[in-house]
Amino acid sequence: MKAERNENFLSNFLIKIIREYPDWVSIVAFYTALHFVEAFLKKNHGLDFEHHEERHRFMSINLPEIFQAYYRLYDLGFSARYKSINDAPTCDEADSAVKYDLADVERFVKERL
Repeated sequence: MKAERNENFLSNFLIKIIREYPDWVSIVAFYTALHFVEAFLKKNHGLDFEHHEERHRFMSINLPEIFQAYYRLYDLGFSARYKSINDAPTCDEADSAVKYDLADVERFVKERL
């Protein structure tokens, strides 16, 4: 599964350089969560969204257990990709995203796949 490959890269390599690259940790954490959620939606609901907004709408109604954690990851990843370096996620934000938000999404999905 693509999500597990991303998670392996994150935990074995990126997390070691989180102080220098919290933006990249945030980006990979978001895409890891995205791939976990996509696998879950495909298998359990037969859905494959093309746009983030559609996925967010569905998740906010049907997956409230993980929507907030997922959306925090999305928001950090967005900031890391599109905003200035001054607005990029901090080391603490990236660390919290991995330890709590990504862990919550991963646990939820793995229990249901």
